[in-house]
Amino acid sequence: MKIYIIKNCDKSILGKDLEWLNGSDASQIFNTEHRDIALNQLIELNAKDINLRAQIIECEADKKGRPIMLLESAATAASASNSASANTIQSDAA
Repeated sequence: MKIYIIKNCDKSILGKDLEWLNGSDASQIFNTEHRDIALNQLIELNAKDINLRAQIIECEADKKGRPIMLLESAATAASASNSASANTIQSDAA
């Protein structure tokens, strides 16, 4: 099933309480099955903050309706940053 979430330019994700989250807790993320609902929410956010640079992201949902591609990308980014910092430490030691 496809769902839509809203992500800003800082890679923060809109939560159900309309606060920007880091996306680590998928159950707290605002999501909808309908693109027009996500678009309406984005328009409301832009009306409050005209400098907001956000976009609608389409992703797959798990059985509970939570975004799953989002969780996978967050895990990949975390492992990439960990390996990058490990490589930096090794190169500094040499």
